[in-house]
Amino acid sequence: MATEETSRLKTANSEVADQAIGFDFTNSRTQMLAIEAIRLGFLLVIFAVTVVIQASQPEFVNAEVLLPVLVLMAVAFALNGIYLVFFEEALKLWIATAILFVFEAIFITYLIYYTGVNQSIFLFLYLVNIILCGFVFRHRGAFVLAIWTSILFSFLMIIGPDLKGQTLYFAVGLNNLAFFAVAALSGFLSEQLNFMGTRLKKTGIDLGNALRLNALIIDNVATGLITIDATGMIVVANRAALDILDPLPRALTNRTLDEISPGIFEKARALGTSAESRLAERFDHTYNSPFGDRLLLEVIVSALPAEGDRVAGFILTFQDLTKMRRLEFQMRQSEKMAAVGSLAAGIAHEIRNPLASISGSIQLLGGSFTGRQEEEQRLMTIVLREIDRLNNLVTEFLDFVRPETLKDDPINVNEVIRDVCEMVKLSKNLRTEIRQELSLKASLLIGGNRDKLKQALLNIVINAYQAMGDAVEPIVEISTSDNGSKVVLKIKDHGCGIDEAGLRKIFEPFHTTKPKGTGLGLAVTHKIIESHGGSIFVESVKGKGTEFTLEFPAKASTGLDENALAESRRASENFQIAFRGQKRGGV
Repeated sequence: MATEETSRLKTANSEVADQAIGFDFTNSRTQMLAIEAIRLGFLLVIFAVTVVIQASQPEFVNAEVLLPVLVLMAVAFALNGIYLVFFEEALKLWIATAILFVFEAIFITYLIYYTGVNQSIFLFLYLVNIILCGFVFRHRGAFVLAIWTSILFSFLMIIGPDLKGQTLYFAVGLNNLAFFAVAALSGFLSEQLNFMGTRLKKTGIDLGNALRLNALIIDNVATGLITIDATGMIVVANRAALDILDPLPRALTNRTLDEISPGIFEKARALGTSAESRLAERFDHTYNSPFGDRLLLEVIVSALPAEGDRVAGFILTFQDLTKMRRLEFQMRQSEKMAAVGSLAAGIAHEIRNPLASISGSIQLLGGSFTGRQEEEQRLMTIVLREIDRLNNLVTEFLDFVRPETLKDDPINVNEVIRDVCEMVKLSKNLRTEIRQELSLKASLLIGGNRDKLKQALLNIVINAYQAMGDAVEPIVEISTSDNGSKVVLKIKDHGCGIDEAGLRKIFEPFHTTKPKGTGLGLAVTHKIIESHGGSIFVESVKGKGTEFTLEFPAKASTGLDENALAESRRASENFQIAFRGQKRGGV
């Protein structure tokens, strides 16, 4: 395995080297700029040293030596300047870069010659030049430049008067060995760095692709996902989170979680940090959107662990369960109604027949009493009244369980609401100072039985009035609107509200909180709404009020019975006229 890995690395290095000697340096633009900066830096240092020496010791300056050095430096600056001016084109012409390295070797040789071979401080520039060439042309270019440098340096040593004999051979051999050693080392390091750079670039591309894929998956998940730090600041939020929460402004990141929905961060932090193994914790949260909608969110919170026991942040995933929970509630109610209805139908008939016999017998018995038996007459009257009340209760219950043949008349919900509001205003059993705030904007019609629908809505409005018996500012808010192919009706009071236990049983028969209530009003209402193809939902906060939301499918505009609609409107007008007459008559 080690041999195969070594072979693979050598092959990769060879391929990288062969690719690099393709004489196109456009892909290594930054590297070439760095090399050129180093070259110019050394030229500037040499020029600065020359100027300082000339200024500090003018009596030792030899013009015959200084002038050629300055001329050669001027040529070096000129060549490098031209190279930088045509830098983009020069990157594609390897010969231009090679000429600079060849010239650098000549320039260094000239500097050493005029400053003295033995005492020159510029010998190390040969090595720098070879190293830079190795980074550009890899090991091949470094060895070629090492040969050229060896020739120049050997010629310089031979013509120099300072070294002779074995000393000359030793100096030439040692320095040439250093040239080739540096060439080999720089070529090897360059190829390794280039190989690692290629691997790192490929790894970076793979990492970038993985990050983009991860972001794409997160952004297209149907479940909302939010990542927050330990302070509650939102760091990441996907598209589903934005669509579910629908915040204003349309942004979630760089905002606190409590700014979006107050109280959720404390709940998430408490659950996320209290779990023994830091597993995901689940809870329900009611979210009030900026547009007035109340959503029931199922939230799953997971802690992001940091060092030790600290928590770096939390991941929250959530989905809108409002429609699902409403459907579950509706199904439970339908199941309860079906069970209660089948049982009650038989019981009601069995009770009604004995009540009729008892009522007839009591009436006959009451006719036999004389005037002196007034106490017996009064008791008989009470018995008959209670029998009538039981009979009415059984009648209501039979109405509740009896299948209905629903009409399909066009109904304007706004007109029905106005009729109901007029009725409750005239009732002497309800508070007259309750303010009604109507916002009736629905334009679609629904199909059904106008009288039955009025009965259902009247039950809800009467309950709203009765719930505000002790309210300081009694207000009933009623609104209608179109929502696609549905008509939405909302009835909200600011009364005593209903607790969780009451909400679960609100539409069950015989469930009531009123001292004299039968518990059938809202059960009948639920049945009427369902028979119209509608849905009814209740939201309530104890001590703050209750809101009923009713949704009806709109009646198709095709085949609209104009006569039935006109008859419905005339009935509404006659109803309003009759009740206004009763009000003026003091009824």
